[in-house]
Amino acid sequence: MPARIATENLSFSAPQHGPHGLSGLFLRLEDWLTARASARALYRMDDAALSDIALSRSDVERVNSSARKALWSH
Repeated sequence: MPARIATENLSFSAPQHGPHGLSGLFLRLEDWLTARASARALYRMDDAALSDIALSRSDVERVNSSARKALWSH
């Protein structure tokens, strides 16, 4: 599987919850916590494990960088 396809699946581009008052804030916080947990899981993987899922350390950096940008773009 090409690395691009693998990283697109991990890009956290799933529909985010819409902001609707206080509940929207909590839903957005939940989205952020989920993305953070996924990012930490990827960072904890060694290079061999990343290679097994067709990712490199630079792919992890790029995916996590785009996730941080997506959080603040709403």
